[in-house]
Amino acid sequence: MLTNYSTLQFIVRGKTFKGFCMRIQDDFHETYAVVLDGYHSFCIWLDNKSSQWYASKNVAIERDAIYEIINRISLPEQSS
Repeated sequence: MLTNYSTLQFIVRGKTFKGFCMRIQDDFHETYAVVLDGYHSFCIWLDNKSSQWYASKNVAIERDAIYEIINRISLPEQSS
């Protein structure tokens, strides 16, 4: 899983997204705050019971971009 802080830059459907995500303290889920240029910040979290990722209810970003962020967050750490 992602460390505590990671920069984000990716392209989805020809649109560039830049920002960062940061792991935040949550006793119930693996939770990340996401901040992208031009968007309101939002959270993404992994529900441990269902092993399903969720995003904030009123997130105003393309669904494909959310999937890209989740894919980046859920990548296993590379061993050096």
